Amino acid sequence: MPNYLTDSALCLRVTDFSETSQIVAVLTRDSGLVPMIAKGVKRPTKKNTSSGPLDLLTSGEVVFIPAKEASGLGTLASWQLLDHRAGLRQDFAGLNAAMVAAELTLHLLHPHDPHTDVYDELLAALALFTTPQRPRALVAYAKALLTSAGYAPQLETCIACNNPLALDAPRAKFSPRAGSILHDHCPSPPGITLQVSPKIAIALARLPAPTVLAANPPDRPADPAALSQALQLLLAQIEAITDRPTKTRYTLPMIFK
Repeated sequence: MPNYLTDSALCLRVTDFSETSQIVAVLTRDSGLVPMIAKGVKRPTKKNTSSGPLDLLTSGEVVFIPAKEASGLGTLASWQLLDHRAGLRQDFAGLNAAMVAAELTLHLLHPHDPHTDVYDELLAALALFTTPQRPRALVAYAKALLTSAGYAPQLETCIACNNPLALDAPRAKFSPRAGSILHDHCPSPPGITLQVSPKIAIALARLPAPTVLAANPPDRPADPAALSQALQLLLAQIEAITDRPTKTRYTLPMIFK
């Protein structure tokens, strides 16, 4: 007998496999990132137990058969759509932010490795992407994702001398490979470094996760330029970890306008 699992899920990638089937990747609350084949999901028949084809960034309840091997595909048994995110799809900047968040999640998480906190943070971020908190929410999500995956950036203390950054210092530098900040005068580890204002690095270190932003919106308006610089640090770190470029990077000017 197949082992059926039921979980809450968010669709992060959809690829047409045939005229009636799809290959999808969903982030589930309890099972983590799950790639699976959705056989016949596009065929409108009475035997189809899904509420329709899976669309990118939709949420629902998924029933699936796990893959027999870690590198294999699970099999979708049922998909019940709960949230199509119509508002997000009508917000161009918010939709671009969501696409960046989805790509980063796919790059950084390993399949079948549960991250309940990432699931909750991504849901909170998606809700914030249609509000003035959009730039702050995207940076907060990228940082929360890195932290959950075990790569929390070190942003307040120099990795070389172990002394804290000074807010009044003219500049500092960030090592994407080390995921750490350095004083401008300290020796750098191997690889490139990025110049950054200590104020931006320290503010990024203290930026709360999207769930906290949603519950307690900051009084101060977001600074798009500073947040864009902060996200560049996190993207560089993720790219150094995964050795993969961020294809949605070109959308950042539209997100941080």
